[in-house]
Amino acid sequence: MSSLVVTSIPREKALEKPAHHIGSPPTAFTNPWPSFDSHHSIPQMLSTRFGRERNFVPVPNTREELVPVRKPDWGADKPHTLRATWFGHASFLLETAAAPGASRGVRILADPVFAERVGPWGLVGPKRFSPTPCKLEEVPEVDAVIISHNHYDHLDVDTIKHLYSSRKRPIHFFCGLNVRSWFIASGIEPEDVTELDWWDSVEIKVTDIGSVRLTCTPAQHFSGRTGMFEIMLSAF
Repeated sequence: MSSLVVTSIPREKALEKPAHHIGSPPTAFTNPWPSFDSHHSIPQMLSTRFGRERNFVPVPNTREELVPVRKPDWGADKPHTLRATWFGHASFLLETAAAPGASRGVRILADPVFAERVGPWGLVGPKRFSPTPCKLEEVPEVDAVIISHNHYDHLDVDTIKHLYSSRKRPIHFFCGLNVRSWFIASGIEPEDVTELDWWDSVEIKVTDIGSVRLTCTPAQHFSGRTGMFEIMLSAF
């Protein structure tokens, strides 16, 4: 069985205190740019959803009006190119080009959510319009999972637990600051989760497969499972 090694890449210059940190060590985070709109609240969201005129795209009534869903082939006919398979919303499977002599590339799953409905309880929360293009069990085995933030439509406990419990190869999770504790509470071993701050980089090396450099980059948003700014938002 292949092994997976995660190596931190030292920064060229460390910041004394990053602008997005609140506290040292950080207990909360802030969006440091003036373009961020901080006026978010449950009453405001309810007002936007139900209390004002909306010119949204009409909700589809028939399957023909939905985004076409095709069975993924994982780019099997192009093994030597970078491939991406979209599962809907923010969920993607990324696979690097296969190195000479390797059977495949490094596989990274981004914000995987396969639930029919997202929210704190199974019967409450937004329901998907389109079905996933495949079952979670049909997704090829992955080497790493990256999570941008902890909103329910990006971090689904059932999906994460299934990926971890059914793994036949090593799998590693990467997330922003203050999210690692959620993984540990969900049954993921501490050594299988790495938190990254903005501009932190790691090298992921998979034996007999290849390696890839992963960098955590800034994103503007807010958290939402508990407090609005208790965890850090990330892009990769």
